[in-house]
Amino acid sequence: MTARAHLSWPLLGKISQKEFLAKYWQKKPLLMKGAIHPFPEIISPEELAGMTLDKAIESRLIIQGPGKNNWQLKRGPFKASTFQKLPKKKWTFLVNGVDRFVPSVHAFLDEFSFIPFWRMDDIMISYAVDQGNVGAHVDNFDVFLVQAAGKREWMIEDKPVMQDDFIPDLPVRLLRKFKPTHRWVLEPGDILYLPPRFPHHGVAQGDRCMTISVGCRAPSVNEVINGVVTNALIQSDESSRYTDPDLKPQAPGEISADAVAKLKKTIEQALLSDDFLSEWLGRHVTDPYSDVDLKGHAESIAPGKVAATLKSAIALVRTEGSRLAYVKGKKDEIAFYVNGDRENLSGKAALLAQELANRIVVPCERITPFLGDKKCLGLLASLLSTGALVVES
Repeated sequence: MTARAHLSWPLLGKISQKEFLAKYWQKKPLLMKGAIHPFPEIISPEELAGMTLDKAIESRLIIQGPGKNNWQLKRGPFKASTFQKLPKKKWTFLVNGVDRFVPSVHAFLDEFSFIPFWRMDDIMISYAVDQGNVGAHVDNFDVFLVQAAGKREWMIEDKPVMQDDFIPDLPVRLLRKFKPTHRWVLEPGDILYLPPRFPHHGVAQGDRCMTISVGCRAPSVNEVINGVVTNALIQSDESSRYTDPDLKPQAPGEISADAVAKLKKTIEQALLSDDFLSEWLGRHVTDPYSDVDLKGHAESIAPGKVAATLKSAIALVRTEGSRLAYVKGKKDEIAFYVNGDRENLSGKAALLAQELANRIVVPCERITPFLGDKKCLGLLASLLSTGALVVES
């Protein structure tokens, strides 16, 4: 699947990117009927089932038994015989991070380029037989629920639930109370967007029901504080100390407002400068998951060979699990982040880096204008040699 042209997102239908972000993003649900029609088979149910046999891939099997609140949760990897022993109804299996292993699923992220890539987390795909479901629940992040095959009825509440209230003693976190206000049956190509904490419950209607969940990254405040502070401690200079040459007379037992203000300023300079935060964020959001193997895709190439290699190619493709981002600086400069590393670029190389970071699949005609620049050729050679990008012929 190739990338869509930017500033035009047919997935949203008649809604513009500006309208979606202003009216729906993190505010209220949106049903997009026929958003992608006809819907391409980017992964088959059989291929997805095969991924559950791999110990390197996280998968789950959820079975709803007879009676109220009778649920089973089993974690992969599974054996092929596992699926032969399952009941005819009310089970589903889920595979996490499919985009990190399947190129066509990874390329599917280009469909959602109206959201910054650094806000995207991963793609989970579920397969269910008739009446298969995972119960009524909430997610702590934005999610696009894409119906890929079969039918699923989605029931949602139109207001978020901010306090956790789960049924106790279950292997899955299900809501104690769920009163749906909307019901929709989604068919292939339909998409339901849900902001964080909106209760939802999806039930398969018939067999071979497959749903693609495009989840967004929502780091907790604790995660952000811990990451920023840890990074500051690593970079801090132990010889730098608190000083107060402007100390004024005061009571000996008092911690003055001036002292508090001075410490606040010190912390702000260490943790809250734009440069420091953008540096931490750039490295943090491009740091690959531990299950990503970029070395397996790396092909050493000299800068002088890049133009000839791309001459007969269709596209440059970001490797599954590879993450790119950039922060704009002064004039034509950017900080370019590639899988946790940073490179400062300017001129044509900066423009090329932005082109690469703004798409998963980059058609080669968009790369051609940069092939006469030595720095651009060096950048492309580096990305190909480290496995961050691969050539699609």
